[in-house]
Amino acid sequence: MRVFWNDCGRGPESDSAKEVDIEEAGLIWSDEVRGVEGNFLGLIDDQGNTIQFYFDAGIPDHVDDASHLRIVLMDFPQPERNGSFARHVTIGEVHELIEKAFKVGADYTKFGDVSFMPW
Repeated sequence: MRVFWNDCGRGPESDSAKEVDIEEAGLIWSDEVRGVEGNFLGLIDDQGNTIQFYFDAGIPDHVDDASHLRIVLMDFPQPERNGSFARHVTIGEVHELIEKAFKVGADYTKFGDVSFMPW
């Protein structure tokens, strides 16, 4: 699996994604991608499919444990369809979803109820 991310302008672009194992991907999500609106982590599987975890809102300053906040858009870009399959997930779900992507790939049909969103 290859990874790319954005943390307020820092991180590799998708065209220069780096090869990682499951542990490193989890650490990048935890340690490199802060809970700020617009930040994201993306994974590209061996078939070229992509799954992204995008903060569409920031973590409020007064929140000690943000794991319950449903502010992460799990997104499967479909450029050939000019849209994405997506759904909102909690911050606390992302590690399990990263693990699942390493097991089954970034195939949106394996991730439950997602809806198509045109761009």
